[in-house]
Amino acid sequence: MGLYRADNAALSTGVAVGAGTSYTTGAKVAIQLNVPDNMTIYITEIGWSQDVATATNTLMELATTDAATTSLTTHTTTTIKPLLNNQNAASRLTMGTGATGYGAATIITNTTLRTLHKLYVPQTYVYTYPLGTYPVVGNATAESFVQLRVNTTATVNGYCWIVWDEE
Repeated sequence: MGLYRADNAALSTGVAVGAGTSYTTGAKVAIQLNVPDNMTIYITEIGWSQDVATATNTLMELATTDAATTSLTTHTTTTIKPLLNNQNAASRLTMGTGATGYGAATIITNTTLRTLHKLYVPQTYVYTYPLGTYPVVGNATAESFVQLRVNTTATVNGYCWIVWDEE
């Protein structure tokens, strides 16, 4: 077991700090995790931060679905690393186009959607699930997708993340 983190941005390179993603108004998938067949993950933390305060808060939703959003930038085991223990193995999530990724992709479908966490968030929001209340995703004979979705009311640069524990 080990904790992993996925962000909606590329890793910082050189001497610059990597920026978040630009979001225009409308619902978008910011991060997608692809949990393979017969695997389980426990979501332990989610977060959102945007560069400007807006007149109306951003709607943020953490949900599971059976349908992938495909137009995301792909995460890899290079961009998703274990937290707290560098001896942990690489994440076992499915990486690749239409699998685990990030960006500002338009939501394609809500097929078998199950909302895990949904609320209007201010400019900065972090939620750490209390011990024993972690949303559990996966352990099915078909792959599952976790999506952190946002609906901004103005164009903002947003930075968000999901932390999870792999079984």
